[in-house]
Amino acid sequence: MTATPTLATGSETPAAPAGLCPYATPATSPAEGEPVFTLAGNGVGTWRLTRPADVRAVLDDPVSFTSRRGPASPPPGPAGRGILPTAEGMFVQHDGPAHLDYRRLLAREFSAVRTSTATPRITAIAEQCLEDMVRAGAPADLVAQYALPLSSQAVCAVVGVPWEVHGAQMLEVFADQDLSNADLNSTTSGVDHFLRGLARDVLAEPARHPGLLGRIAVQGLPDRPLGEAELAGIAKLLLMPGHVSPTYMLALSVLTLVQEQPAWYAELAADPDCAPDVVEELLHHITIKQYGLTRRAVRDTKVGGVLIRAGQWVNCSLDSPADELTAFTPGARPATHLAFGHGPHQCLGQHLSRTVLACGLTVLARHLPNLRLATGPESLGWRTTHTVAGVTQLAVTW
Repeated sequence: MTATPTLATGSETPAAPAGLCPYATPATSPAEGEPVFTLAGNGVGTWRLTRPADVRAVLDDPVSFTSRRGPASPPPGPAGRGILPTAEGMFVQHDGPAHLDYRRLLAREFSAVRTSTATPRITAIAEQCLEDMVRAGAPADLVAQYALPLSSQAVCAVVGVPWEVHGAQMLEVFADQDLSNADLNSTTSGVDHFLRGLARDVLAEPARHPGLLGRIAVQGLPDRPLGEAELAGIAKLLLMPGHVSPTYMLALSVLTLVQEQPAWYAELAADPDCAPDVVEELLHHITIKQYGLTRRAVRDTKVGGVLIRAGQWVNCSLDSPADELTAFTPGARPATHLAFGHGPHQCLGQHLSRTVLACGLTVLARHLPNLRLATGPESLGWRTTHTVAGVTQLAVTW
């Protein structure tokens, strides 16, 4: 179940979750209806889109709705105050060839086929992370001791960052990170300093860095080579979401299964082949991107029966419709959720995220069938000021 977002009023600070688990089934999505125009606290208006058809129409039309933003076009809400210029390599904040050239450069390593071949390796990583957590003893923090190191090692394996060299630093700099515009476009954080050094090393000796970063350092874009800041930006755009999103989605998935769906948690141990269906169902019920996706109209365009004027902002809810979430039924419905967005900007790492979730949940269920919360659910701490939802810690025992 998703937390009720507050971006309908332009805010980027959600209300504190209430109840047992605001992300667990049965879910309640924001009321669906025609686009609603509201004024944010910084005086910038936005259209709130909640119908999946309207959301898909906007996300599938980069000609009419742009991902570009900057000081000259501040988005609604607190993010619009003091927004940083788009950093080099932040290709998700571009459209057309400027966006697609980067995606073509990176797509091979993140394809469904390539990711499926990584399943044994990611399973082995999950096994090792679980062994380390169990050896440390119960209670354990599932976020810091399992979900984060698993996500970190998985994305490092794909991107080509040697874990034996950088693992400890990766866990330190990416812990508790977020995916806000300020975080992604910053150039002075600990993450940025680390990645600038990594980019410098890769460009100096790409042959010593097998994997995606070494390959694109040699290959470059169709019309030019990559610079140091640009390569660091690309690495950030791959590594930060690869750490943040799977970490908190995995933790919330475990919370949902052990608290609300224990039969399906047991089924994962009995029949690992059901993991892909369970993951898709969890993606229907849990929305970690709390504020949806924001776009700006570049020309007058009608969406959902209303005319959105050029220059106006739209916020696209990624929540699944409430009528699709009446029960937790893995394998009973097609994957119609918008958890990974839609259109040309759909999440590049979606197949890797699915694999991390499936392997992480299956390994837990097989080895820790009695996994449960070590504290009452009412004591959980929530990432209520982050764009990516989650629990700050998840104390578990077995």
